[in-house]
This record gives sequence, C-alpha cells and structure tokens, in this order.
Amino acid sequence: MIDCRNRENQQNQHISIWEAKNRLTYNEPLQPGDPLFVETSSARGDFSLKRLYRELNVDNQGMAHIAPAAPLKEYILFTGHRGCGKSTELLRTAAYLHHPDRYYVIHLDCLEKLDINNLKYSDVLLALAAALLKQLEKEDGIIIDQVFLTRLENWFKERVEVHSDLKEFAAEVKAGAAIHTGLPWLGKLFMELTNKINIGSTYREELRLVVRNNFTEFAEAFNQLIRAGEEKIRAAGKGKRILFTVDGTDRLDQEDAPKFFVEDVHQLTQINGLFIYCAPIHLLHQDNCLSASFCQPFRLPMLKVRDRDGEDLVENMAVMREMALRRVPEQLFDTVDTVDYLVRYSGGHPRDLLRLLNVAINYADEERIDQVAAEKAVKQVANEYRRFINTEDYTRLVQIDLHPDAPDDFTDEQSNLMLYNLILLEYNDYFWKSHPLITTLPGYQKMEASG
Repeated sequence: MIDCRNRENQQNQHISIWEAKNRLTYNEPLQPGDPLFVETSSARGDFSLKRLYRELNVDNQGMAHIAPAAPLKEYILFTGHRGCGKSTELLRTAAYLHHPDRYYVIHLDCLEKLDINNLKYSDVLLALAAALLKQLEKEDGIIIDQVFLTRLENWFKERVEVHSDLKEFAAEVKAGAAIHTGLPWLGKLFMELTNKINIGSTYREELRLVVRNNFTEFAEAFNQLIRAGEEKIRAAGKGKRILFTVDGTDRLDQEDAPKFFVEDVHQLTQINGLFIYCAPIHLLHQDNCLSASFCQPFRLPMLKVRDRDGEDLVENMAVMREMALRRVPEQLFDTVDTVDYLVRYSGGHPRDLLRLLNVAINYADEERIDQVAAEKAVKQVANEYRRFINTEDYTRLVQIDLHPDAPDDFTDEQSNLMLYNLILLEYNDYFWKSHPLITTLPGYQKMEASG
C-alpha cells in the first residue's frame, strides 16, 4: 500500500475523478503554501536552494550579510527544463527572500504582464520599473523624495510626450490625473506603458524605439530610483536591498533567447541592481558569452526517478508518486503499479507527470485509472513529442543513452534543440537521457535494436 501519512492525502480520499482532473492545471506555478506542493529537492540530486541564497550573501539562519562595498549589480540565471518546477521554486525563493533581514523583492511574471511571444528587453525593464513603483507606494507606503523621481518624469516628458506618434498616448495617460508628478503619478505612468506594450497596441513599437534610442537616460533615471528606494527601504526596516526576480523569460524560443540574454545584455546590465532571470536550459549549451555578464547559472535539475542504467531510484520515485497522489488520490487508481508506471514515463518531469495523469483520466473507464488507460496516455503524449523528432535524431538519442556521462560530445545545434523540446532531459551533473516517452516510439526502438 502507498504510505498515506500525509494529511492532505488523507483528506483527498473522497474526491471524485472530476475534482482530481481540475487539480491538474500544469501551466500555472504553485503559490507558496499551496497544499499541492511537494518538496522535491531530495530527488533532484546534488541540489539545494542554499547555494542560491549563499550567492546572495544569505546565511543558513536567513540573515543577509551585505557589506557596504558589495557589488552594486549582479545578474543570476535560474535555469532548467520547461516544466521542471522553476516558476514554483522561484516563487518560493522570492517569498523567502522578501524579508526585513534579507531583501525587498520585486517579482515579475512576464507570462502574466507581457507578451512572451513578442518580448524585448525594453518591455521587461519598463514592467520592472512599474512593479517597483507600485509596490513602494501602494503596498508599503514608502515615499520617495521628488528629487529622485524627476529624472524619470523628465525622461517621459522629453522623450515620450514630445514624440509625434505618442502624443495621443501621453494625453490618455495624463487624462484624469490631478497632478503629473510624484510617486503615484509615476506608478500610473509606467503601468500604462507596460499595458500598451502587453496588449500590442499601435504604440508598442514606438515606445520600444524611444527606450532604445534614449536608453542611457532611462537607465540612469531607473538606477537613481533604485538607489533612493533602497535607502528608504532600509530606513523603514523592509529589507537590505532590492532584488528583482523575473519569471517567464525561460519561455523565449531558440531565436529570441539569444537576442534577449546575449545581444541585448548590455542594456540589461546597465540597470544597477540585483536580478534573478529565468533562462531556457538550451541557452547554456550554446556558444555564447553568458559567463561574461551573468553569475554561474543556478540549475534546477530534473527529478531522477531512474539511474543512468534505467533502474528505479526508490526514494525519488516516492517523491514523484506523492506529487501525483496530492492531485489524484490512491483510490482513483486500480493499483499502485499504475501510478508508478506513469511516474517512470514522466522521466521525473513534473509537468509531464501531470499531463500523463490528465490524459489517463480522459481514457479511464468510470472512476478509476487502470493500466490500460495509463498505457494509452503514454502512447498519446509520446506521439505528441514525435513531431519534434527527425529520423536521424533517433541515432543520436540512442548514443546519448548509451553514454549519458558524456553529453559534451553532443553539444551541437540539434542536441540543443532536443533539450529545448524536452526530447532530451538533463539531470544533475550533466547527466543526459532521452525522455522515457521517446523510447516507446517505433523509430527509437528500431534504432536501438539495430545498434
């Protein structure tokens, strides 16, 4: 029998399969404190958030040790496969670090606030300025002296308001405002800038052009706001420094990610602050200059449910099983083996486990997921991946599975594409394996048999 000591599992024993299905919303991160959350660190291998905290000078007791001569700016990449749990872990990290003894955290979810399919560095920086202004004034009642806001106001007046194609936008923003100065006004202004960019209005490209052509002025004004904000935050006992955490930028595709993190890195790094950016894992395996601008990337590895030889890792399997049972309780499966079957074929990928559970419910007869439904789910999701694979990729995948400890021999463009598409999964210590779903495809099995 499955160990059901967990209180949430015990409370789940009477939910229907339809209620369970509604818990399988795998495109949204779990908020801190969500009862569906399962601690997965032990199953990720050599992994601990403490290393990230240490990079930010936070000790094991949760105190931040920030010396007066500490770097004015630092940029950290938080990376891992899409769906491995980065957003959930970043939210937990942001919640932990947002503390008077640590940092004043400004969290931006680009998927919520911006158009990830048409994203530029200007969009992100304007949105971060808007988020900072809003949190300072509306949420914490922190007042910034006017002298430290004038530069941002002048940037808008001299670069945006006078632009021939943006005069109507400026008039819209100013309409209804009693005064056109101060923190509340700036907050409204930058929120409107972000909204116009997000909805793809006719102003979007013109606003981006203004930022690009006058970026040095914008960066200097933003930097002044950050420094003034940090002084006020320390005085109010709200935190030691401002920390920006940016989620969603890991969803940038193979063309947009290098533009954002490599080609436009000069603009990102002109903002003098502390930043954590989510980044796609394939970017780390490309020949680029990330190390020149970013700290050593912090990787969130996949959960290892099997070892290099394909043998089950019992304790890690239990972690993934618990993740499944928090959403779909034990009585909705015919046997424990059916749960474990889906766990194995998830490859330790949290989002794919939830996908498999969702599809298995669709195939289930009545109120129970049996082995037949689980097998149909594996076949369907495997076929969804099949369209991302070229015939010659199967040879490469079989070779990688035979030599998982030597991924450097396969760091070409096609292997990076397979990492991006989750055909290849990366575990801790650069341990690569084909996604178990791929091994069920006829093309893979044919190549494995001929090898």
